[in-house]
Amino acid sequence: MKVVGFLSAACVALMLSGCGGGDGGSGSGAAVQTNTPTTSTKTAGAAPKVLLGYALGSSASMASAMNAATPVTAISVDVIRADANGGLNGTLPTALLSGNQAAGKLSYACITNHGASGFDADIGHAALVTNRAATLQNIVALAHTPGLAGINIDFEGLYPADRAAYSTFVADLASQLHAISSTLILSVPPKVADTVSNTWTWPYDFASLGQSADFLQVMTYDQHDNLGAPGPVAGLDWMQGVLQYAISVVPAGKVLLGLPAYGYDWNRTTNTGISLAFKDMQSLITATHAVVQWDSISQSAHFNYIATDGATHEVWYETPQGLQAKAQLANTLGLAGASVWVLGSEDANFWTGISAALK
Repeated sequence: MKVVGFLSAACVALMLSGCGGGDGGSGSGAAVQTNTPTTSTKTAGAAPKVLLGYALGSSASMASAMNAATPVTAISVDVIRADANGGLNGTLPTALLSGNQAAGKLSYACITNHGASGFDADIGHAALVTNRAATLQNIVALAHTPGLAGINIDFEGLYPADRAAYSTFVADLASQLHAISSTLILSVPPKVADTVSNTWTWPYDFASLGQSADFLQVMTYDQHDNLGAPGPVAGLDWMQGVLQYAISVVPAGKVLLGLPAYGYDWNRTTNTGISLAFKDMQSLITATHAVVQWDSISQSAHFNYIATDGATHEVWYETPQGLQAKAQLANTLGLAGASVWVLGSEDANFWTGISAALK
């Protein structure tokens, strides 16, 4: 997911960028140590579905991640940034890792190419090509952190010319991680075809990446975002097309679909938009006396309202009903499970439909 604007400072802290990953800040934690992590994500036979939640370094996101009532089976901790020298910056929260271990939940370190102003192609190129060996070495060292099940790479906005470099980097990284029984997840953008003209999605060769990684977390959200025209954030029909393409080139048992814990509020008067957390949506509906409408094709809710300044707004968002229909795709398509961006933006109602679909 791309960097977006937000309604409040609290939202900024929660959703500085999307993922897969983005800018996570840092939590209280400790240095990397050598240890063989726990890696089992599946059981023999009919494996339970993975429900992966992304956690940022903010207090709200960490509180959700550490809440026993949050029904995720795994957490990707989005607090580590790669740099152009092959280094990794950020600190994993040891309390969360140990808490997950005690609760039987897996923990992953999410590593991004996030720079000062969003995902940075130059950082990505330097990490994958110029200082490739150092990047690989540092990621494998991080994977030895006690309580860490594996690594989640979320490199976004890469140069199209780095497509082959990313695939070979992932192949080498997967080989080294598997040698220490560590799991590799890749966050990849949604697409319905492998099209060279789409410079955002072309760098990700799903067929090649799927041979190397254990899971591809397909970011099936931002079908419509704050930078474009209003519409469903993650329409069921659109998600089906994206996922059907993914499983045409990647084993379905390696694919995780993505669910957004947010919607978008578009100002139709100024042609701008902001992101709004799931947990804040009902307050906006109440405050504006909006009449909610339902789009059965996308399984998404939407409404219009007039702001106090006279501007016309259009809002699209998720509901427990729609989330259940979308999470159900993990069953009907035989996927490994689902992921959620981002913990801390949801409330208890958010999980009801998802849990019902994936139980």
